Amino acid sequence: MYVDYHIHALGHQGQPYKEEILTPFLFAAREQGIREIGFADHDEYLECLDEGVIASLKEKFPDLKIRLGLEISYRPGREQEIKVIANRFSFDFLIGSIHDVEGFRFDHPAYRDGYKNWDIDELYRLYYDVLKKIACCGLFDIVGHLDVIKVYGYRPEKDPTPFIEPVLQAISRTGLVVEVNTAGLRKPCAEIYPSQDLLLRCYELDIPVTLSSDAHTDSDVGRDLALAKEMLYRTGYRRVAIFTQRQRSFLWL
Repeated sequence: MYVDYHIHALGHQGQPYKEEILTPFLFAAREQGIREIGFADHDEYLECLDEGVIASLKEKFPDLKIRLGLEISYRPGREQEIKVIANRFSFDFLIGSIHDVEGFRFDHPAYRDGYKNWDIDELYRLYYDVLKKIACCGLFDIVGHLDVIKVYGYRPEKDPTPFIEPVLQAISRTGLVVEVNTAGLRKPCAEIYPSQDLLLRCYELDIPVTLSSDAHTDSDVGRDLALAKEMLYRTGYRRVAIFTQRQRSFLWL
């Protein structure tokens, strides 16, 4: 059974939730054999969300379990703001993600040239230092695109394990879920987030996972989830996490 827990119905456009905007994503989910779908727009579009629209769509699509989430761009110092955001709606789940390091928007194509100003090993270290704060802050349910720092194919010269292992230990200790996010296959790194090696370490640490396409258009809903499921099976996973009102349960793959 497929779930897709990272859907950006608004993409990068600030417009109010309307049924005609969200409905194509639900039809696409049906076509892809998805039975549980989580809308998780970026937190800068918080004011665009509408629980009434979600409730109406639940009635019109009784065969789909529709969840309302939010992807929050975490930066150290935002903790109190995030606590307020979390109480604005009856969210089913919150995804904590990093999209910039010390002001460098490393995953945005407009800032790609900025990599030349960085020592890549240091950039990785800083990224994982912040990711550890996500794991320890107690504000989130899911860690978004765990190793997205690889998005443009820049890799550290040194072994990044000393940066990454404390993060995974913290995720395991705090009970967070890691998403297996197929969007990386559509990026220059051409690799699922997280990599096979990192996913194996997640499994060894008994870290639960969920599935996501990180779709920004309805055509990407469920994209490459079959590959992600194969990856999970190779690693040893047999179930994925789902959420209702921020309470976690599991579905068999």
